[in-house]
Amino acid sequence: MLLRTALESYKRIGEYRSDLYTLAKSKGISHTNVTDISQKLDKEITILQKIMQEVNPFRI
Repeated sequence: MLLRTALESYKRIGEYRSDLYTLAKSKGISHTNVTDISQKLDKEITILQKIMQEVNPFRI
């Protein structure tokens, strides 16, 4: 379960990064769609970081 969640989150991070790059290039970094995807990307990164902390709590 934890591994599946991590893999899904990792996949979404890649998709959001690609979308963010494409949108920022075409619409500019302050466009609302760009900021929305940036927030989604931040959320996914935080989720993955929490999972990694659960798996290895002594990692610095």
